[in-house]
Amino acid sequence: MLIFLKRGTQILVGLIFLVWLITFIAVKFEKHQYTKITADQRAQASDYLLGKVTPAPDTLVYQSFDPEPGVTLRTATLDAINAKGTIVFVPGFTGTIEMSMKTIRHLNKAGFRVAAIEYRGQGKSYRPISNPEKGYVEDYAILASDLAKFARHVKRDDEPLFFFSISKGAHITMRMAADQGVDVSAFALVVPMIQINTGDTSYPLVKKMAHILNAIGLGSMYAPGSSQWPPEPLIFGEANGCNSNPETAQLQSAMFALDETLRTRGATVKWLKETSDSTDKLLSPGFMDALTQPVKIFTAGDDRLVRTDVATEFCASLANCEVTHFAEARHCINRESQQRMNQIVRQALAHYEKALSAFYSNRTRPIVVD
Repeated sequence: MLIFLKRGTQILVGLIFLVWLITFIAVKFEKHQYTKITADQRAQASDYLLGKVTPAPDTLVYQSFDPEPGVTLRTATLDAINAKGTIVFVPGFTGTIEMSMKTIRHLNKAGFRVAAIEYRGQGKSYRPISNPEKGYVEDYAILASDLAKFARHVKRDDEPLFFFSISKGAHITMRMAADQGVDVSAFALVVPMIQINTGDTSYPLVKKMAHILNAIGLGSMYAPGSSQWPPEPLIFGEANGCNSNPETAQLQSAMFALDETLRTRGATVKWLKETSDSTDKLLSPGFMDALTQPVKIFTAGDDRLVRTDVATEFCASLANCEVTHFAEARHCINRESQQRMNQIVRQALAHYEKALSAFYSNRTRPIVVD
């Protein structure tokens, strides 16, 4: 009996090793190809985007920023006459500058210079692994350092600096605020990804599995439930878990269909591991104590991608933070309802104006008010 048990255990271990080896080799030597889009799908994507994409103004200048040799990030600047200050715009996971042009123009129209950045791993910026579509994070400390360097690069002397950051971009912004010492007057965070929402699956279990799989060399493998774009049949005009509005739910997919180089889709095991590690840092006692500037957070009541309750608790732990909650919104709040997004931008601008008054209180330069 013991002999059979020992032999069965050996066979099981051998099978587990074989599965790991096959998976490791497949991930290590994968050959990436973009999903081909048919002429009909391209036409559907173009039709879907009609009237929904805000064009870049003639004064917007696309640039590049190199936080270190060999790493080039795409950025864009939209200046303003007699600018009140500079707003650094940081998109969410898989977001691009083009997708946020309406918000960028709205912020700029209020008298602010806007400097947008696509961080490592998305948009037309540097991709850290051979498969450019995989959501992959080397270390959030690196992303925070990149963002700090960019912020210092765009900040003008004797002018305030602000942040408008979405989801994962908000997470990176808070990491930067905690340990990079950037001189920022105020932050606005939209559906911040303080902790991911794992739904019915236990968050500690997801975290544990991500650490195990990464430790055995499978970090660049797609996490369970993730895949290359598109993750499902490419259909335009249907609501989804991120966006309840069928008129805008596939705006990103339509743009990805027309420009494959913009595509990022699907988190890797390493992305999950680094994200959970960074969440632990953000929520650890004392880590955010250096952040005393005013923070405004906007949360969604039907957010299936990030934990709204954790974001609210995180805000309560900060020295100077307040929350505006939209009970019916989903995570893609920036595309779901333009009326709601306009409200978010207006509240963010009012938040900045309060900080402006404090910034210029001891200076001779007058505040420019619309």
